[in-house]
Amino acid sequence: MAVIVQKYGGTSVGSLSRIEAVAENVIATVRQGHQVVVVLSAMAGETNRLLAMAQQLDAQPASRELDMLLASGEQVSISLLAIALVQRGISAISLLAHQVGIQTDNRFGAARIQAIDTKRLSQALSQEQVIVVAGFQGQDQEQNITTLGRGGSDTSAVALAVALHAAEAQIFTDVDGVYSADPRLVSCAQRINYLRFDEMLVMASLGAKVLQNRAVEYAYQHNMPIRVLSSFSQGEGTLVLPKEQVLAESQDSNLVTSIVHDQQQALIAISEVSDSALPALFDALDNSAIEADMVQLIGESSLAKQLLFTVNRDKLLCAKNALQEITMCNKFGTIRSRDSVAKISAVGIGLNAHAKVVGKIVALLASSEIDIKLISTSEISCSVVIDETYLVRAVQILHSGFGLDSSS
Repeated sequence: MAVIVQKYGGTSVGSLSRIEAVAENVIATVRQGHQVVVVLSAMAGETNRLLAMAQQLDAQPASRELDMLLASGEQVSISLLAIALVQRGISAISLLAHQVGIQTDNRFGAARIQAIDTKRLSQALSQEQVIVVAGFQGQDQEQNITTLGRGGSDTSAVALAVALHAAEAQIFTDVDGVYSADPRLVSCAQRINYLRFDEMLVMASLGAKVLQNRAVEYAYQHNMPIRVLSSFSQGEGTLVLPKEQVLAESQDSNLVTSIVHDQQQALIAISEVSDSALPALFDALDNSAIEADMVQLIGESSLAKQLLFTVNRDKLLCAKNALQEITMCNKFGTIRSRDSVAKISAVGIGLNAHAKVVGKIVALLASSEIDIKLISTSEISCSVVIDETYLVRAVQILHSGFGLDSSS
């Protein structure tokens, strides 16, 4: 009898009828002979509603209290699903993260899971109960409620799967797998049957919304298979595995396998930055739990360079406040920002060995008069920052240009 961990996102539990559909899916898994642990997000829109209320009181709410507030959303969804399961004759129990024993650090809003006490979970499974766990949250050593960041329920599910030695972590969402581009932007995008962990990790970190990058990172570290499925339709989905388990015949012959975009980006430019000021600058961002990306340093003088980088758009105000403190200490000059940019990335194994990929991206975008503001490359990705006005056109142009259309 295998343990299966299933995670359902906000759209999957967005209404009572959707919760009932999830209950039927869980029951079908139980009848296949599996022990099931279900991880739920808050109902669609609930986290945003709670955040909006907090921001009406304070534009930057106290981080501890914000976690206390946002964590309440999952309590509603898990109890409703447990009620639906019990009504159908299935023994089920809903548990908050601290009741399960999910221990995290105290980095509110972006906490990392440190340990999971499986005693209560194992006991409930031995009693043939379906366990419904609140995703997105944990508890630090001082018993404060913490949250894991947007998409954190994915990480909750993977971590529980690892702790329970599950057969796989199944992530149910509103799409039936991982695609060569967002099918909402590219109608001819193709579903990818198999992905390597490193490919999926890069795709998630670059903006693919199907899986949270920390969840993929956790699965990568522990060799936990992840299957991405739709809660609205049947299918095999996309299976994410260690590279040695991905069959040769599943590999795409294209050098580029997907085009990923991230619309929630902001660009920051800082003038007159000295080399000696850089450590303090990045320390300030790190202390505020802000990740700088697409970092570019322009200029030859060690005393006055221009620094450009991107941050998540919802962290822009926090980043500017953190950097402003250093500016007042005369560490560097003017801070300028722009919150209307998007990042588009081509992903594929071994891209850094193919300079032609960069050249092709530049040429394809230039042919449509789309200006590139930043560009960076890694072993399996090439990313550009553009004005978000051109996002849809740029994604479609690159997807077609690299031969990823289903008709190609």
